[in-house]
Amino acid sequence: MTPRFPFSLPPHGSPARLPALLVPLLGGLAVVQLLLPGGISLPPAGAPARLAMPALPGEPGTVSVPPQLAQRLLFAPTAGAGAGSTTTAPPDPLGGAIIAGTLRRRGAMLAVVQMPDRSVRYVARGGTVADWRIVGLDHGGARLARPSGETLTVPYGTRAVAAGGQSPNSSAEEEQ
Repeated sequence: MTPRFPFSLPPHGSPARLPALLVPLLGGLAVVQLLLPGGISLPPAGAPARLAMPALPGEPGTVSVPPQLAQRLLFAPTAGAGAGSTTTAPPDPLGGAIIAGTLRRRGAMLAVVQMPDRSVRYVARGGTVADWRIVGLDHGGARLARPSGETLTVPYGTRAVAAGGQSPNSSAEEEQ
């Protein structure tokens, strides 16, 4: 027997049956929407309208950065001396070098050292930075030593400060 219509519905239980039944319904609704009066009104041509937003209380304005702060190295914090301080800064045993942190390359732990000219060196344990030999690298900082027996622990990201030949942490480490 041949069907009367040029198409036939999918068989019962087929997942394509529901979409096939919804197509005529959705098509009829689209025609009704197009025939109804009062369609969509578009805005007049021209520049889009801008909403005037009131300023919120406490909202920050323009921020200007002092030149001294803009020129300072990002990972070299000051030693806490203010601009009006007349005290001299403590000596820097590393000559301006900063041990920024560590990285592991091919299984070896290396210290990342930013030199005073802003170049970067990677120094392994046993290597030297400004006459100091790196004797240890851990999560808190680098332990440095000189042949004269002086030791120094430098936290990552700060300048080294000599405190009478030994850092406060170095004597505690020797006792352990």
